[in-house]
Amino acid sequence: MKYYLAYGMNTNIEEMRRRCPQAQSLGKVTVPNYRLAFKTHCDVVYTPGETMECVLWSISDQCELALDQLEGFPDYYDKREVQIKYNGKTIRPMIYYMCSGFGYAAPSEHYLTMVAEGYSKHNIPIAQIITALEDITRCTLLSANKEPVY
Repeated sequence: MKYYLAYGMNTNIEEMRRRCPQAQSLGKVTVPNYRLAFKTHCDVVYTPGETMECVLWSISDQCELALDQLEGFPDYYDKREVQIKYNGKTIRPMIYYMCSGFGYAAPSEHYLTMVAEGYSKHNIPIAQIITALEDITRCTLLSANKEPVY
């Protein structure tokens, strides 16, 4: 088994059950130096000093293959390991992040509902969703042609 951090639709227990039946939710965790962003789908943006909450999953190799396919790895999302604290220990779970070239954009209502349901089930406040939605407007106002760096 390995660790995986979800921050978008894979926070949703029912969705994960369908695609990764062996996955087990280990609950919410705080991830340092990242923030949530919407680029039609959820993304993480490296932002020193910020934190975001994610769902930590225990997954199998088969789950990772299913997630790779779902996430369009390595063309739409790529992945890396990040360091977090879990139960008093340092671990290095895998996290997906969008490949370059995707600008900030609002999600569909259906997608946003899936994410919000996942956050609710894992007691993650929706404040980071609201902030990410507000960032779309802020980023659009800052520049129509280039993506700002946080």
